[in-house]
Amino acid sequence: MRITKVETIRHPAFPRFTWLHMHTADGQVGLGEVGHFSTAAEAIMHDLAPRFLIGEDATRIDHLWTKIHDHLAIFTMGGSEMRALGAIDVALWDLAGKRHGVPIYELLGGASRDTIPVYNTCIGSDPIPDNRRFLEDAGSLATELIDEGFGCMKIWPFDGFASRSHGQLLSNGDLDEGLAPVRAIRDRVGDAIGIAIELHGFWNLPCALRIADALQPYRVQWIEEALSPESLGAQVAFAKACHTPVVSGERLVTRFAFRGLLEAGGATIVNPDLTWTGGLGELKRISTMAEAFRIPVKPHNEGGPVHHVAAMHVAANVPSLYLLEMVRHNTHHLFPQLVDELPPLVRV
Repeated sequence: MRITKVETIRHPAFPRFTWLHMHTADGQVGLGEVGHFSTAAEAIMHDLAPRFLIGEDATRIDHLWTKIHDHLAIFTMGGSEMRALGAIDVALWDLAGKRHGVPIYELLGGASRDTIPVYNTCIGSDPIPDNRRFLEDAGSLATELIDEGFGCMKIWPFDGFASRSHGQLLSNGDLDEGLAPVRAIRDRVGDAIGIAIELHGFWNLPCALRIADALQPYRVQWIEEALSPESLGAQVAFAKACHTPVVSGERLVTRFAFRGLLEAGGATIVNPDLTWTGGLGELKRISTMAEAFRIPVKPHNEGGPVHHVAAMHVAANVPSLYLLEMVRHNTHHLFPQLVDELPPLVRV
């Protein structure tokens, strides 16, 4: 299964995405994808291909991943370089599944579950404006998500206040206003849906702790990225002081960075991004490592349709899955413009 050609595909209507086609001598094509800073990642993929991919055996996935990773690590440990490697890795796994005629989750060790539990991240504009609705009409949005089968919704009602002070100061009025969507959800549907709070790493430690304390009466399911991942000590302090599960890791790169987070106790749930952290195989390795710490994994999953389905294969396989992120604006509106079919959302 020698790799003969690597090509990239872009569409002017979807400038965020770059898709990778990896061709082999026996006529197979492996598919990968980059969804952020894809112009830079596209250039890197073409730079890497003649040196590390063309003429190589596509079945040697770990070997090729390690060669490329070790080369990139001389210069950087993340960014577009790692997104390029992530797309390459997904394409190699796609080729492996086609070669053996089985779903990728079977190659990873088989299914640990028949259905994948998901939650909705409330991003998106018209015609599914969840990003606006969770601020303006959170109660009816929660009802709609319950009717569609979602058991949890993730919102970020405090982000607008962080920009005023670079996350250094949170007034009592801002805190109360940020709680309003959470109150609206509980008032409308009670505990019928879980609520997760995303903070995007915008806050300092004192503000993050104030937000966490204020959220306690509302029994939120987790608090995500309360602090920048660059501040491991503050993350650990927050995790130790917080009585709500703490999610972190979507911006970390490879298992080597996750090892430090896990050993320090900086998270109670980890959320690696399949492409950002180095690919499908690396997400599997991180999940297995986290399992040794009794830490579940909740993959970050707001990329394109290839990323979405690749993440589903890992989520089907790993025993340590907590939930898989889903963005209904993507699955219900964006993805149908790009692909013919996706795995269905079913109520269980």
